[in-house]
Amino acid sequence: MAGGTDLWPVVDLAELLEVLELDEVGPGRFRARNVASTLPTTLGSQTLAQAVVAAERTVPHMAVQSLHGVFPRGGYADREVDVEVEIVQSGRALATVQVSFSQDGREHARVLAMLSVDEPDFLAHGATLPADVPGPEECAELPCALLPWEVRTLGGAYAVALDLAGPPSLDVWMRCDKAPDQPGIARALLAHGSEGFLGPVALRPYPQAELTRRGGFATAAMLAQTITFHRPFTLHDWLLLRCESPFAGSGRMYERIQIFTRTGELVASVDAQGLLRGGSTG
Repeated sequence: MAGGTDLWPVVDLAELLEVLELDEVGPGRFRARNVASTLPTTLGSQTLAQAVVAAERTVPHMAVQSLHGVFPRGGYADREVDVEVEIVQSGRALATVQVSFSQDGREHARVLAMLSVDEPDFLAHGATLPADVPGPEECAELPCALLPWEVRTLGGAYAVALDLAGPPSLDVWMRCDKAPDQPGIARALLAHGSEGFLGPVALRPYPQAELTRRGGFATAAMLAQTITFHRPFTLHDWLLLRCESPFAGSGRMYERIQIFTRTGELVASVDAQGLLRGGSTG
């Protein structure tokens, strides 16, 4: 049974890790390349991951706490990318940088990142994971070409099958124990891994027959994404992405994700907005 993730481009983990090794060509300036995939354009998920690396290499004594990326146009996957980091502000506890991605003088993505040193709790609370959420052992594999690691959800590929309908929400477990267990790499890979569920979750309420009746969707693309890292985490153990799409309309789709450890600790949050146009609207 075909699933919504079948439409994702294929990404290789070794190559994804390679493109995170940015070449420094000057202060705050890097040269990068893109992963090869079935798409001719740059992957926004990969750009977010590279932004984490570029920001933390420019301000090495801090870690990315939040980043907001916008993707006004597509880049070319087969061309190298110029990555420029501008330090907007840098203090003892916080720093803000702007990371620009361009090719041949044409900017195709921009990320605003806030970095922070580790600070002790003053107040501490967080959303909790309901006890009845099925664990990864109770879930089946969800094939995701974009995510070159273990991904599971209740029902496996049937959960996002195009000919079935469900609520605009999805619980997804993921684990990547074949990448270096380093905090910066974990943040970069989670940024990449959280991007792809916007479309499948927003489309879940509409079976293929209903989409066909409406003319089918002609254009789907990520427009903007915000990620906030709350607590340290490792991708060598399972993380749960609780995805929901509370709104779709006006040619847009919106998604929120809360990311938990197996013990129920909230470690990151995501907000994303994408473009979704029907075939009859151009």
